[in-house]
Amino acid sequence: MRYDKENFSSYYHEVSSILRGFRLPKWEDFPDLELYMDQMIVLINRYLAIGDGGEEKVVTASMINNYVKMRVMPPPVKKKYGKTHLAYLVVICSLKDALGISAIQKMFPPDLEGEMLRLRYNSFVQNQLKAYQFVADNTDSVAIPLLQEQERISDRIYDLVMQVGVCASITKTLAERFIAQQETELPDGRNE
Repeated sequence: MRYDKENFSSYYHEVSSILRGFRLPKWEDFPDLELYMDQMIVLINRYLAIGDGGEEKVVTASMINNYVKMRVMPPPVKKKYGKTHLAYLVVICSLKDALGISAIQKMFPPDLEGEMLRLRYNSFVQNQLKAYQFVADNTDSVAIPLLQEQERISDRIYDLVMQVGVCASITKTLAERFIAQQETELPDGRNE
């Protein structure tokens, strides 16, 4: 692979800035009205647009229907969706590329509702913010010094690409292992 240092540097700083500025809506930021499918799709795609101006389609009607059929999220009520559905879709669409649907279901069971869902979703938003900051900081610690080097820049950028890819793989493996360790608490406070 060959990289142009100036182009890559400009692109890298743009991506780093996007990571640092990306924010998911909190539960309280969701609209307080029921939405139809097409409105849900527009909102979710807007919420999850990361530096592409909302051009990438993160979710489609058939995907939402499949999530409902697979019982990953609750069904609509009279073909309308609310905050509960928005929360589930933000989480599912944010994690589906890194974790399997069954792992997402363990983190966000489809029967969460009310205050428990609000708290779990807002916790997800806070953790997402911390994760984006962590990734940006750690990637900067590797990228900034290499972008200042004058020699072997293509080789060094290749190293950065490999490190980011390996980190993604390790992070996915850790998340899956942590989810596998999840215990279910019984109503009387005992663990299964």
